[in-house]
Amino acid sequence: MKTKVIDELFLLRAIACLSIVLLHSIHRIYGDETMIIRMITLLMTFGTPTFVFISEFILSHSYPHSIPRHFWGKRISYILVPYVLFGIFYAGMKAVEASMTTGAPLVQTFMELSLLHVLIGDYHGYFILIIFQFYLLHRWFQVYIQRYSAKLVLGVSLVINLAYLGFFNFTDPMNIPYSSYIWSKLYWVPCLGWLFYFTLAYYCGRHYEVFKDHIRRNGQWIMAFLLVTAVIPLYLMQQGILKDISSKRVDMLFFTVAMSLFLFYIAIRLKEVPRWILTISRYSFGIYLFHPLFLAVMVLITRRIPLLNENIIGVIVMLVGSTLASIVTLHVLNKWSWGPYFAGKVGMGKRELESKPIPTKESSAKELPV
Repeated sequence: MKTKVIDELFLLRAIACLSIVLLHSIHRIYGDETMIIRMITLLMTFGTPTFVFISEFILSHSYPHSIPRHFWGKRISYILVPYVLFGIFYAGMKAVEASMTTGAPLVQTFMELSLLHVLIGDYHGYFILIIFQFYLLHRWFQVYIQRYSAKLVLGVSLVINLAYLGFFNFTDPMNIPYSSYIWSKLYWVPCLGWLFYFTLAYYCGRHYEVFKDHIRRNGQWIMAFLLVTAVIPLYLMQQGILKDISSKRVDMLFFTVAMSLFLFYIAIRLKEVPRWILTISRYSFGIYLFHPLFLAVMVLITRRIPLLNENIIGVIVMLVGSTLASIVTLHVLNKWSWGPYFAGKVGMGKRELESKPIPTKESSAKELPV
C-alpha cells in the first residue's frame, strides 16, 4: 500500500532552503551596501516563513483531528535536541571569534551566547522555536478554534499578525530594559509574528484537495498577486520607509504567501519532481543548520581568489559548495545511530515513501522536520 505523497511540498521546501543559502551567500560576497543587492536579498527572505508554513501544512494534513502519542517524543528527539546542540555549537564558534578579535573572555562569552541561543533562539535556528509554538497552537485550534468560520479566523489572524509586526516595524524601542534587543531580534520568536502563516497553512492542509484545486484554477491571479506583493517591499525599501532586510516586515507577509502559492502552482504543473529537488528537500533541515558554518569557512578562501571576490561566480561557488558540504555532512552523520539526534534526520525520497506501507502514519512530506 502506498503512502500518500504531497509532491508540491518537496518543491516548496527545496526552493525555500536554497533561497536562504543564496541570501547568505550573497551577503558574504557582496555585503548589503548597494540598493540593488539589498532589494534582491530582501525578496529572498521568504525562505524561513515558508519553512514554518510548510511545517503546519503538513501537521494539519497529517493530523486534522488529533495528534498521536509518539508525536512529542519524535519532535523533541529529532528537532529540539539538534536545535539545542547547534545553538551551543554556534555559541562556541562566536565565542572563539570574539575572544580572538576583541579579547572577550572566552568561557563567559560562550556561556552567555549559549543561553541566548538555546533559550530565546538568538541564532539562525530560531525558526524551530516558532515551529514548536505551532505544535501547541495546532492542538489548540483542533480543540477550540475549529468551531469558528475559517474566514473569521483567517481575518483575525491576519489583523493580529499585521498589528504585531507593524508595531515593531514602525515604532522606536520603548524606554524599558533590553528594548533595543527586543526591537531588533527578540520580537521574531513569539508566534504572533507568524500567526497568519500558521492559520493559512492549518486550513490549506486540512482541505488539501480543495486548496490544490483552487491553486490549479487561479494561476494567473497568483502570478499577479506575486508581482504586486514583490513591488511593494522593494518600493518601501527604496523610499527608506522600511529599510531592514528581514522576513519580519508587514509587507513581506504578503509576498511570502504569494511566493508560497506561486511555488505550489508551479509544483502542480510539474509532471514529476526533479531528482535534485527531492535531494535538497530531503536534506533541507541539515542544510539550514549547517550552511552558515561552511559559508564562514568558504569566505576565507574566496577572499584570497580574485575570480571569486565580489562577483556572481563567488556567490554560485558559495551556494553550491555550502549546500553540498551540508548534504554530505548530514548524510555521514546519519550513518551513526546518534547522528539524527545531533543534526536531525534525513528526509525520505519519493520512491522510498511510495514503497513503504505506513497507512496510519504521517504523510510523506513531514518526514523531514522543518
